[in-house]
This record gives sequence, C-alpha cells and structure tokens, in this order.
Amino acid sequence: MTDMTPIADETATRFAFSLLRSAYLDLAQSLLRIDEEPARALLEAVEHRITYRLGALAQTDPDNIPEQPALAVAAAQVQAVLRDARGH
Repeated sequence: MTDMTPIADETATRFAFSLLRSAYLDLAQSLLRIDEEPARALLEAVEHRITYRLGALAQTDPDNIPEQPALAVAAAQVQAVLRDARGH
C-alpha cells in the first residue's frame, strides 16, 4: 500500500475489506429486491469469476502470491461475503 508499518497496513486492509464487504452486501440486497433471478445469476457469475481468479493466481504465479495459507484465508473471507450476499 504505502510506507506504513505492517500493523498499520494490515489495519487499513481490514478496514477497506470491511467497507467493501458492507457495500457489496448492500448492493446485492438491492439487486435481489429489484429482480431476484437476474440478481442471483449476477452474484453467481461474480462468485465464479473470483473463484477462477484465485485458482488461476495460485497456479500461474506461485512465487508472486502471498503464502498459500494467507491466500486460503483471503479466499475463505471472500467466499463468506459472497454466501452472505446470496442470502444463504
């Protein structure tokens, strides 16, 4: 990110994720209220794209990604947001 200490950088990253999580959930709920079927299809497409991207990242450039456990934790957090957005 910037010249911040690792703790400040991690705090900023967590805060940014929290903001984006809230925005994504609000957007998903609004879309589902407007037209549920296309909204679910869109949310599913986003989920597939993220899953593909995480898998491709782990396979194509293993030296340029965070440690595998960190990637797995990040993926789990994103998947939890996507599940929440779908209302499951």
